Amino acid sequence: MRARKVFLPLLLAFGLLLGCSCAAETAAPAKEALIRNTAGLGKTTTYRLQEIAPAEISHTGTLTVSESWQLIKSVRSGPEEYRLKETCVSRGQQVEAGDPIAVLQGLGSAADIELKKLEIDSYQARSSEMLAMYEAQIAAAEALPSGTSSQRSRKELQLEYAQLEYRKYELQSAYTLSTMETQLAALEAAAGEITVTAPVSGSIHSLTSRYAPGDLLPANTELCAVYGSEGLRFYGSSGTGAFVYGREVSISMGKGGRSMTIVGRVVSSPEVVSGIFPGSVILMEVDASEEELSASEGNATVTYTILSDVYAVPKSCIRTRDGVSCVDLLIGDTVCTRNVTRGPGGGGMVAILNGLQEGDQVVVSSYRS
Repeated sequence: MRARKVFLPLLLAFGLLLGCSCAAETAAPAKEALIRNTAGLGKTTTYRLQEIAPAEISHTGTLTVSESWQLIKSVRSGPEEYRLKETCVSRGQQVEAGDPIAVLQGLGSAADIELKKLEIDSYQARSSEMLAMYEAQIAAAEALPSGTSSQRSRKELQLEYAQLEYRKYELQSAYTLSTMETQLAALEAAAGEITVTAPVSGSIHSLTSRYAPGDLLPANTELCAVYGSEGLRFYGSSGTGAFVYGREVSISMGKGGRSMTIVGRVVSSPEVVSGIFPGSVILMEVDASEEELSASEGNATVTYTILSDVYAVPKSCIRTRDGVSCVDLLIGDTVCTRNVTRGPGGGGMVAILNGLQEGDQVVVSSYRS
């Protein structure tokens, strides 16, 4: 009779939870987990639970970085010949973008500049005289008699002609003067000084020692190289597909018995740019680092979202029953098994596409005491 009394409540609980298979245990709640008394055994079972709520499924990929190198910019004198006036940096010196590297003296002639200035002054004087002559012609046309209709017609024609000639010469002289001033500016630039500046922030390397102040520099003479403090690049090979163009990447490098992590992004991958590097090479560029890094091995990590706003459970919660995925739920005072449809996983979590709803309590683990 006593056994029947125990069985009837269990049967009633089974009817209320139609669609779930249940393990009937009773308990009282604990602070961090729900504790249940095991019927007839005097023991308790503690369950760790996860409440179902919208979440993200992320994937993490890793890659061994086999080498690193810095962005190197060559600094040259320019397309024309110059004379070296001053070198402003020394080998190994740290510079910021825009800092002076060298001062160069142009090879233009001061005499040519003075001659061009005299030509401009002479032309301006001659132009003023010509414009005054055309203004006199306009005044003479305006003074013609206009008593008869034929006189008025003759006056109008001559006045229009004089005005057109004035405007024509005015435009021609303005164009000629502008051309001469451009030529003067080019002569002054060729004879003046130019300052060559650092294209990027970094350190000075390969500073030329072949030329001293006063020496003639051939066109496009390399003055030095700047090893950029920004744009440090790494490469490695990966077939996971995680390291695709534009994704943020963290690179951990060992240095002096300790490790450091720098953040950057993937700037080239086989999916976007193929044929530049052999195999499936991943090229990464990191942000500016305050510490100097040398070529060495390290590990690169990229984490990206697979699904957003989905229900997810730890992978360890999912088991298979008769070939169907299922999880254990706590419903009221009963632990039940519910069939689910699983989706993609990442980071130890698996998306549940069907079978769970927000607020469900999934059993993560349990132990008896």
